[in-house]
Amino acid sequence: MSGGELRYLEIKLILNNASKFVLLDEPYNGLSPIMIDKVNDLITEMSNKKGIIITDHNYENVIKVSAKLALMKEGKLHHLKHKNDLVEKGYLKVGMI
Repeated sequence: MSGGELRYLEIKLILNNASKFVLLDEPYNGLSPIMIDKVNDLITEMSNKKGIIITDHNYENVIKVSAKLALMKEGKLHHLKHKNDLVEKGYLKVGMI
């Protein structure tokens, strides 16, 4: 198996465990675009069964699968009402969304 395939298997195992919540720390790291789509599908499917917290700088994919967004910046947690708040909070530049 490739590194990306192993990463996908790891994420699949974590999402299919019996816990009510899971934390995925940088799940997109090292994945090909095809594997990223598979992970997004899996996250979307499993989010109906459990709470999933994702920490990742791959904001485009995080936005795709998220019901709620929060930003940690300078030690503070900011609950975002809309993805455009990422620009207002200085995480993204205008036009990046």
